[in-house]
Amino acid sequence: MRIGNNSQGIWQLFSNKSFPFSGAKNQKSNPNSKAIEDLLSGRRKNSYGVEGMRITGRSDWKRIINVSDEMKQYVLEDVKKEFYKYGGMSGDNTAETDAYYDKIHSYVKTLKESDRSPATWTLSRLHLDLAHAVTTAVKEKVPGWTNGKPIPSDVLDEIFADGSVTSIVSGKSSGTKGLDVKI
Repeated sequence: MRIGNNSQGIWQLFSNKSFPFSGAKNQKSNPNSKAIEDLLSGRRKNSYGVEGMRITGRSDWKRIINVSDEMKQYVLEDVKKEFYKYGGMSGDNTAETDAYYDKIHSYVKTLKESDRSPATWTLSRLHLDLAHAVTTAVKEKVPGWTNGKPIPSDVLDEIFADGSVTSIVSGKSSGTKGLDVKI
C-alpha cells in the first residue's frame, strides 16, 4: 500500500468532463441546469416542473374556479372508494394514491397557468366537502362509527344515492359555492 500524494486523484476527479460540477465546457450531465435556467428566466415552477403551481408568498390561489365535470366525477369516485374500501380513510395503497394525483396533475397541466393552483384548491375543497358530508351521514345512520371502521355497503349505497351528497358536486349545496356540475 502506498501512502503519498492523494490530492492528485482528487484533482483528476474534478477535471473529469463527466463530473457534473467540473465546470468543463460543453458538459452534458449537469442535472440542475434546466432548473437554474428556469429560475434565472423568471419562470416559476413547482417541484414537478409545472408552471403556475408555485404558491409561496401568494394567497390568490385559494379560490373556487370552474373545473371539468370529468374531474368532479373523478373526485366523487375517489371519495366513494375511500368509504367503501377503507371506511372513510385514504387507504394504504400508494399505487392508488399516486394514480389519483397523477390524473389530477395531468388535468391541471391542460389549464392555463393562472388557473392551475386554483383548480387544485377547488378539487381539494370538493374532496374534503364530500368526505365531510359522507362522514356526517354515516355517523347519523351508524351510531358509534369512527373513521377506518367498516361501513355496511347498503348504508353507503343509500348515502351516495341521496341528493344531499351529490348536490355538493352539482353545486346545489349551500356549503360549496361555484362547484356546479351535472352528474
